[in-house]
Amino acid sequence: MVLSHRDWLEANNRRELHRHGWRQLFAEFDAVVCPITPTPAFPHDHDPDLLGRRIDIDGVEHPFFDQLVWAGLATMPGLPATAVPAGRSPEGLPVGVQLIGPMYEDRTPLRLAELLEREIGGFQAPPG
Repeated sequence: MVLSHRDWLEANNRRELHRHGWRQLFAEFDAVVCPITPTPAFPHDHDPDLLGRRIDIDGVEHPFFDQLVWAGLATMPGLPATAVPAGRSPEGLPVGVQLIGPMYEDRTPLRLAELLEREIGGFQAPPG
């Protein structure tokens, strides 16, 4: 993807608006817990055509890259995030959440992950 300088400035201004909103949120909260992806783990599609990959969600086919929308919540404004296990789906597949912290405070989500691991345990491979 190539952007003109003008387009980059516009995108960066929008990113700064998001950063401002996050700064306001983190004035009141230490971290945000949210999904990593909209689905639990799933078998990977190894089609070399990345844009051709699809995922079935409740019987409806979606582009594979739709899975990245939640990850963009932290990465677009440049916030630190740590993924932690949160249990299993009814099918026994791993489900995780991401812990998002304030900009430049990488230790905040890492410390929260450490505390959660003490309380609820860490990753456990599925039986089998």
